[in-house]
Amino acid sequence: MRKHERIYHIIPGILINDKSIVNRIFALLDSVPFDKWIEVNEEIYSSNFFQQYDEFYVMYLDPQGLVERLWVTGCQDIVSFMKERISYEYGDGVDMAICTKEINDAVICNHDGQVFMLKEQ
Repeated sequence: MRKHERIYHIIPGILINDKSIVNRIFALLDSVPFDKWIEVNEEIYSSNFFQQYDEFYVMYLDPQGLVERLWVTGCQDIVSFMKERISYEYGDGVDMAICTKEINDAVICNHDGQVFMLKEQ
């Protein structure tokens, strides 16, 4: 990655601008205290989360809260992106939320390579 390139420019999918969806995703994420999220890391790839849906909303979670970017992304594209960019072993990741298009289930990833599920699948 080039030094000046922002991570949110390489997230796969179609960039959309819909504040109401962003607000609904934040409402879902905020509805569960962080200590209730389930850390799954690499186990996410074998969970039902990615096996039940073809498309997801992917939202970049800017650590400073200054950037709100939202994409519609195919399942294979986001899984490939995660496998390439997220490594718990090396402490490398991307701050983002992956949410079902029904906005009823989510996975969050952080810059330390951790992956958490909203609920057990």
